[in-house]
Amino acid sequence: MTVGSSAARTVRRFFSKRGRGRESASFGAAALGVLLLAGAALGNGISRTAVEVSDGLTWLADEQRGEVVQVNPASGRPETRLQVSGADAQLDITQKDGMLVVLDRRTGQITVIDLSTLLASGRRQAPAGGASKVLLADGRLYIVDRAGGSVVNADPITLADLGAPWLSGQPIADAVTDEEGVLWVVDHGGNLRALDWSEEDNRFVEKSNRPVAGAGPRAALVPHRQGVTVLGLEGGVVLQDGTGADVSATTARQIGDVLAAQTSPSGLVPASIPENGTVVLVSGDEVLRVDVAGLGCARPGRPAVFHDKIYVPCKGTGKVVVLDRSGGRAGDDVRTGGSGDPQLVFDDGRLFINTPGAETGVIVDADGKTRSVVIRSPELQVTNPDRTTPPTPPSPPKPNPHEPTRTRPNQPTTTSTVEVSPLPPTDSGSPVPTTSVDPRAGVPGVPPGITVSLVSRTADEISVAIRWGEATAGASPVSGYAVAATGAFSGGSKSAQVTGTSTQLTLPCAGTQFCQNGRLDVTVRAVNQTGQGAAGSTVWTVPPGATTNPPQPTTTVANPPPPTTTVAPPPVTTTTTPPPPPPPPPSLPTAGAVVITGVSGTSYSRRLTMAPPADWANHNGTCEVVNKTYDYSQPIACSATSATITIEEGINSVVVRAHAASGGASVDSASRSIRMISSEPCPGGRICQQPKVASDQGSTELSSGSMTGAGLGLIATAVLLRVGVRRREDEDEQR
Repeated sequence: MTVGSSAARTVRRFFSKRGRGRESASFGAAALGVLLLAGAALGNGISRTAVEVSDGLTWLADEQRGEVVQVNPASGRPETRLQVSGADAQLDITQKDGMLVVLDRRTGQITVIDLSTLLASGRRQAPAGGASKVLLADGRLYIVDRAGGSVVNADPITLADLGAPWLSGQPIADAVTDEEGVLWVVDHGGNLRALDWSEEDNRFVEKSNRPVAGAGPRAALVPHRQGVTVLGLEGGVVLQDGTGADVSATTARQIGDVLAAQTSPSGLVPASIPENGTVVLVSGDEVLRVDVAGLGCARPGRPAVFHDKIYVPCKGTGKVVVLDRSGGRAGDDVRTGGSGDPQLVFDDGRLFINTPGAETGVIVDADGKTRSVVIRSPELQVTNPDRTTPPTPPSPPKPNPHEPTRTRPNQPTTTSTVEVSPLPPTDSGSPVPTTSVDPRAGVPGVPPGITVSLVSRTADEISVAIRWGEATAGASPVSGYAVAATGAFSGGSKSAQVTGTSTQLTLPCAGTQFCQNGRLDVTVRAVNQTGQGAAGSTVWTVPPGATTNPPQPTTTVANPPPPTTTVAPPPVTTTTTPPPPPPPPPSLPTAGAVVITGVSGTSYSRRLTMAPPADWANHNGTCEVVNKTYDYSQPIACSATSATITIEEGINSVVVRAHAASGGASVDSASRSIRMISSEPCPGGRICQQPKVASDQGSTELSSGSMTGAGLGLIATAVLLRVGVRRREDEDEQR
């Protein structure tokens, strides 16, 4: 029920009562005006509340099975199981802003899950072990390579690079983002930097650079609402920067790795040193050392702050110790299922305690009470995020008030159906009814296991071998694969279309340093008669070495045996006609190529800067720029270097789409994520997005400005009506 419809019914009731005349009209107009003003005043607040509401579900890791499990805290039961890796995985889950990203530290594979379809929208290979870290901030996804000293802004849908990476010049000790979206990095030399992402420049911009004496390779960062705390415990230094109430203190040096809280208030910052059974607390402007080994927690894990209490997981014991701000006990130990290493997960205002391998976990509510939640449920079906068909169709896109027409004239719509011929009658004589199939659901799956290896190298070129596994077939068998490689070599991109599961590319690198230490981004897409499937991707770095061709092996055969003569068997006669070979892939440019290079503007219409590769610029079909999130599109020339596209509030995935000259098939370029943030502040001074709300009939929305104007107008009308009534009453009395 809307405010406008409720107010209209109120006015109709007043007008329907006879005998009240203009008095009723004035009261009704005033009532409707007040209601409209109230709606205008409360409308933004309602929108903000909707943004803050989550789905109430939380993702936890089942590492022994290589799964992520979605649990419902209300029912205490799991609802979804996704197979994201192999058995005995080491899974780091990052969930924020409606995004779910999983990093398997054992293999280095990063997977991003589209929560609307529960499909893997992108994958990327990172260094295995503890060197990699994934951060989500302000709708952006950062991938940190601590050993390589780099940070990449990756597309949150495809995980492809956006712009240039930031390089520290030396290994990174730690990197985090605060709630304002600022990226903080401290390197092995103790240099603390604050970085912002510039959409206009398409790169990271350094806001500050502060040396922290005593901080080194084991320094850890804890982010806050604003700013960070640097824990350089190996040098006995604690420092806060950017919080507005910065702290600088010294403490006893601590030897060993530092496991700091993933986030905390600036006035209460905990960190564990597992080697000596110690927890260090920054409480206000004091630095406290707590001996948790004496509390039965000999090997403390990464702690967490929850409602002014510090929860410290104890490795190998299946329990969590609870401390107060002074380091004393704040309650009984929390016992978990199993005897492994408990992991602490924040979500929806609750603290989840998950012990890998255990059947159950523990939920800690805001009041400190605990309850059990089931994590492992064998009867719940495991879902493959690489399947080709989503479980349910996505919701229709929101209407755009700035773009009244979404489809282009004289162009086919992006959705069509294919009628399947009815099957023969069943034994009962009733024919099977026909069904409609979305042809996009028939594309192949993602090619798995993409690897790149060096074949040969000279001063002018390098040859690499690319291999992958067979993709699952869609509505028709896989007829080939489209391979694309991009990097800082001459030309910037190479592509190939093959029928097997391997290919070899030769990349020219004269005049560049690519042959010595270049980075190669590789995507592989399977092709069938329906079209191209989603891309599998990997990143490969050229290993150091001499730029010479490897020697070719020679084979010497002494006294070869005389040739053996065999009699060919008689030909086999068959009456089965072999099926015709699959048609070759349509003539299309390289899928996944980087075409969009920059975005400018701050309104709902953004200007795109493009640099199409040669096969895109010379494509003989048609091209368009498409907002895939909201299905807005604009035709462009395939060689165009600029275009405009309409976006909405939130994250928009924009691509350039090329259509085959013969029609039917198409390919997309690498996507570019564009985020639109409302300028209206949320409670607490933060900026939040406010989704547009359409009426049930799809009519144009009633903005707060129009509601305010209508309300004031109706109140003025009520005043005039009331004045007229008073004059009529006075005239009647005089008569």
